[in-house]
Amino acid sequence: MRTEETAESLRRRFPQYHKHGSKLDRAIAVVLAGGVKEHIFLPSGRRVYTVVGNLGDEFIDPAKPYCSCSHFFFRVIGHKDELCYHLLGYMVSAASGLLDTVTFSDEEYAPFMAALVNDVFRILGNEANS
Repeated sequence: MRTEETAESLRRRFPQYHKHGSKLDRAIAVVLAGGVKEHIFLPSGRRVYTVVGNLGDEFIDPAKPYCSCSHFFFRVIGHKDELCYHLLGYMVSAASGLLDTVTFSDEEYAPFMAALVNDVFRILGNEANS
């Protein structure tokens, strides 16, 4: 990770994202905290992306784009917003070389995905009850 990066230096590098306002600040904060992760499973090379959110890890698929967060479900899919800060964080981290890469063996894929899905459902349950 490039430790010389600061929130201000990232803001300057990505003026095209300034239109997202405070969402960009949240995205930059999660990037600088190492919260945007690429999980690579070997030897298959499968890749899973997560972003640490306020309540736990959110699953993202930057190619779709998709995020498991409630903001994406209610605001982005509902055409009230362009994207969530998790996807914006991925975009900043990937373009700046600050994506935190973690490798696992293929044998760990199923337990990893089960834990991730459990986390996503726990977050959704907490949001539904608040």
